[in-house]
Amino acid sequence: MPRKLIAIAVVTIAVAGTAAAQGSSVPRHANVFTPKVPFTRIATINGTTAQAVASTRSADGNLHLVFQTFAGRTLNGLGAISISPTGKASAQVTALSGWQAGQPGLVRLPDGTLEAIFGAISPSNVSSVWGITSSDGGSSWAAPVNVKGGGPLESLAYGSDITAALSNGTPVVTLPQAGQLVIQRGLGAGSPSYQLTNSTDGAVGETEVATDASSGEVVAAWQSIAGDPKLYLQGASPSVGALQAVPGQSHNIEELAGRDTGSGVFGAYTADGRHVRLLRYGGGSIAVGSLKSTQAKVLGVATSLDGRIWVMWGDDSGGGVAVTRSNKAVTKFEPIQHLKPNSAVLYRLSGDGRLGPLDLLVDQVLNVKNTIPPPGLYHGHALAVLSAAFSVKPIKSKKLVVIGHTLTVTVSDAGDPVPGAKVSLGTTSTKTNAKGVAQLKFGNKVTGKQKVTVTQPGYWQLTKTVAF
Repeated sequence: MPRKLIAIAVVTIAVAGTAAAQGSSVPRHANVFTPKVPFTRIATINGTTAQAVASTRSADGNLHLVFQTFAGRTLNGLGAISISPTGKASAQVTALSGWQAGQPGLVRLPDGTLEAIFGAISPSNVSSVWGITSSDGGSSWAAPVNVKGGGPLESLAYGSDITAALSNGTPVVTLPQAGQLVIQRGLGAGSPSYQLTNSTDGAVGETEVATDASSGEVVAAWQSIAGDPKLYLQGASPSVGALQAVPGQSHNIEELAGRDTGSGVFGAYTADGRHVRLLRYGGGSIAVGSLKSTQAKVLGVATSLDGRIWVMWGDDSGGGVAVTRSNKAVTKFEPIQHLKPNSAVLYRLSGDGRLGPLDLLVDQVLNVKNTIPPPGLYHGHALAVLSAAFSVKPIKSKKLVVIGHTLTVTVSDAGDPVPGAKVSLGTTSTKTNAKGVAQLKFGNKVTGKQKVTVTQPGYWQLTKTVAF
């Protein structure tokens, strides 16, 4: 635990907490915190380690999800859910009915239209790649349209589990099938397609894609039996880039996240199942951290605000899920949060943090005694963590008599200053300046231990007891 602050001492701490409406959190040990983040089951999903849900964020801040739906154990279409900026999930909407659709990709087109892309054999026995669109934020969806490019490499595209991303406004679609990975650039007849994987691939597992905001390059990730097995990254569009192996342990997939501000596409990995690092496509990695109680069996990453990247990892042996967020330069990380979604089987971690907080999506089977519930998609809304340095210095009269104290608080986020944060002691408050610094002056009536709070929208409340 942080040691007690005394006059003239400076101690840097990071305390996770919440506004009153969101409960409270308790520090476990230095640099690790356990906020009370509730996880809500929002859908039944396909119980595999493959992608179970596709997501995209619209301009109004809503996070849109599309996923396979079932009638009993039989696929019967696609469902859609929207999550509000405050983390509230809508009721499920039927986006497609009567089709045994593969797992879909989802993009938001430049005009704001949502397009879900999936492989399927239609009820009229046409095998292809199909698209359904929504122009009202996911409330209703148009009938399927054939969007396959038509090249010879796409002959088995109906069996593909698809992921999709935008490259300078153009959808880029992955079609992993028949042991290889085919990329289709654009939608509809004549859209070019090409093989991405190399000759050592005998079987390609599921894929992931993310876009480099600076260059528009879409990077793909996939698992291959090359390397027995091995995860790879490669630039997929607008041209084929260098092949890059992911170091460390092989997992079912390498989740990817691109920055919305600045360059880079990132994925997390672990060499020992405990310590997590963040890899950047094109070279280089940085240590993220570890949590003693949590193994890195399943890893994920998510895009955040201002070029930041969220990293999450977890296990289903009681260790829960660890999450943390980088600074703007993606060189340092906030204190780790320890979340508890109560997984009996953990399939996948994904999410979106483009508004700042993380909308965390957990594909899992819930740990419930005496029952075996179906696999579910669970949602949790995690805020970011502030750090702060506190110092108390005496105010002296001309006769060197102590007549009060100055409290200085420096607020940061993974090393980046946080301007505009509210610092409060009792009824006295002020806000941090552009450098993240705030000062409060008190007379001798403020003595002993005093509770100081720091609040900023999008962050857990930070609370520290300071001695005057």
